[in-house]
Amino acid sequence: MSLPARLFRWTATPMGRRALLALTAAIVILMACNPLLAPLLPVVDALGLDVLVLLMGAQAMALLPWVRLHAGRIARVFLKILSGLIAGAVGSYMRALLFSGVRGTA
Repeated sequence: MSLPARLFRWTATPMGRRALLALTAAIVILMACNPLLAPLLPVVDALGLDVLVLLMGAQAMALLPWVRLHAGRIARVFLKILSGLIAGAVGSYMRALLFSGVRGTA
């Protein structure tokens, strides 16, 4: 099954529709709060939010094969960074517990 067919099938589900609603709301809030994107609001008003989402979807469909190609490498790097941060946080917490317990008994 092709990638666009899977995406269209996913957006037909209730969870997919909720995710698209949340994504659309986040984009509108981002555009309204960011002064650099504020000139885009009249375009959204003139074209309509559905046309803007359709154009962004077309851009996403053009970008998805590239993301799919590079997602594995990006995910591995992200997981290494995340595991290092978690190990550092857990290690410092365990050190604090160990040394506070040793100080209390001495």
